[in-house]
Amino acid sequence: MNQSQFDQLVEQICAVTVTDPEKPLVDLGVDSLHTVALVMAVEEEYGVEIDPDVLADPALTSPADLWRSVHAQAAASIPATARN
Repeated sequence: MNQSQFDQLVEQICAVTVTDPEKPLVDLGVDSLHTVALVMAVEEEYGVEIDPDVLADPALTSPADLWRSVHAQAAASIPATARN
């Protein structure tokens, strides 16, 4: 999955349109209920755990920031031997 596909997931779960992946989720109209649904969908899709409180971190407030975090967490969970 790439940023564009991740943005589509955000759009589907949160009923918003992502025109700029760097725009904060709250500015896109994502409310707390959508945030919980998004966290659950991302966890299921990527097999990672996300603390919903992490979205309060200003560094993880946009779809692009969240995607980078998920991507890094998913990559870190792959054993080194499987990455080579």
